[in-house]
Amino acid sequence: NAESRPGLDLLALALAGKRAVSANTFEKVIKMIDNMVQVLKKEQQDDDQKQEYCTIQLDAVEDKKKELERTLADAETAIADKKEKIATTTDEIAALEAGIKALDKAVAE
Repeated sequence: NAESRPGLDLLALALAGKRAVSANTFEKVIKMIDNMVQVLKKEQQDDDQKQEYCTIQLDAVEDKKKELERTLADAETAIADKKEKIATTTDEIAALEAGIKALDKAVAE
């Protein structure tokens, strides 16, 4: 009974296939595998080049970011200094205006 002995069916199929498969078929398969290996090597080289390019670009972008952050920090410091000078000048103007009013009042008396 073939159902109770699946191994024999597989063996019979393998033997029949062995006769049907020629050396030329294996050569075709090996050639296809070799071609696939070549394609994969080329794709790996392309990937390596793209990774190198991306790494260089990321480094350049990080450098630019750091430069912009320093420029921003410098601008914020300059703005804070200018605001402090404006506050000082405003206080000086207010003191001068008070002095002028006091002088006007003294002159008017």
